[in-house]
Amino acid sequence: MLLAIDIGNTDTVVGVFDGSNLLNSFRVASAQNLTIDEAGLFVSSLFHHHIKAELTEVTQVAICSVVPHLTDIYKRMSKKYFKVDPLIISSKIKLPFEIEYPKPGEIGADRLANAAAGFAEFGSGLIVVDMGTATTFDVISESGAYIGGVIAPGPQTAGINLAQRAARLFEVTIEKPERVIGKSTAQALKSGLHYGTIGLIDTIVDNIFQELGKNCKVIATGGAAESYIVGSKHISDYIPDLTLNGIRIIADFNSQ
Repeated sequence: MLLAIDIGNTDTVVGVFDGSNLLNSFRVASAQNLTIDEAGLFVSSLFHHHIKAELTEVTQVAICSVVPHLTDIYKRMSKKYFKVDPLIISSKIKLPFEIEYPKPGEIGADRLANAAAGFAEFGSGLIVVDMGTATTFDVISESGAYIGGVIAPGPQTAGINLAQRAARLFEVTIEKPERVIGKSTAQALKSGLHYGTIGLIDTIVDNIFQELGKNCKVIATGGAAESYIVGSKHISDYIPDLTLNGIRIIADFNSQ
């Protein structure tokens, strides 16, 4: 079995694979003060109560992280609880696609995992939109190479920042409002965050198409993505487990 760990700025998602089959996955907060044993107890509980498997059945651990402190915590947890030296995903390891990027080390591990899964599922000529703390756009060229992308604030990040900087505004639930024209401050904020995010996605994708000289397939993932699929004129598929599958694909590629 493979234990895939996706550590983001807001959430950490842990998935367990038996071959290519995702048995189950769980999302918890990316607590900065997390200890090795807290991480170990969380993952152990997942196994005992939801996977119905023993820890010794895990033969691989792969970590995709954008939080260096937590990378070390989960790395040490893997060694202590699973007796496995984990694979840390980065541009320094073998990847199932080429990278055409001046400084590959700057590419986030989550973006590499998304590119791997997207390329495996849909092939070349692809844009992956991942909506979390940040909204990222990653481009796979027609030749099958990772060529770069775009990083913008995620809708929740934008909403929190707006509430912090404007004295009379406040945080609202990120959801599609009943109408575009808000009849209250809360409705206006929800409308701005929802339709503003859709406008951001489609405008950026339009400009990527223009720069590429042609259109290509656009897919989305991330905890905040599902509610924007219907509104976007470009996103064709929503794949919630894309990053976990990318971790699995890269782990398999490095075990060959």
